Amino acid sequence: MNPLRRSYEARVLVVPLGAGSALLTDDLAALGVDGIRILSNPDPVRALTEPLGSCAWEPPVPAGTGEVTRSADMVVLIGTDLSDVPESVVREVCAAGREGGDLLAAVLVDPQNWTDPAGASAMVTLRHEVDMVISVRGPRLLAGLLDVLRGGARSETGSAAAEVSA
Repeated sequence: MNPLRRSYEARVLVVPLGAGSALLTDDLAALGVDGIRILSNPDPVRALTEPLGSCAWEPPVPAGTGEVTRSADMVVLIGTDLSDVPESVVREVCAAGREGGDLLAAVLVDPQNWTDPAGASAMVTLRHEVDMVISVRGPRLLAGLLDVLRGGARSETGSAAAEVSA
């Protein structure tokens, strides 16, 4: 939990898309990301999630991928190797997210294999299913983005206007 956060903290569900993306969750933990859930094993009946940090929100248990997704406020699909993106998971998660009114984002971290047939197909699916596609160069930028999506840091004064006028 960011000690400077003074407002609502969004429930962010991170969905790694492929084996390389799953390794990014270790980087996020090392960078101090706290309070999010990782969808570690999508399943229609018993999806598995893991907390990142000690302040992660709690999804319903037991629950399928759809129920877990709908219990979030925002869903961030992360990918590195576009040819390794499971498009069926993207469609399932995004359908549930739209049903739950979630913000849906895809963050591509140092993306690779855009031009492979499987990668091009995955990119079309991502662009169709999510609200925004963001490309970043590394895990540090992903960590910063996740903190902003959760609510971002607030000053000790609690007001951005106070900072501007100071």
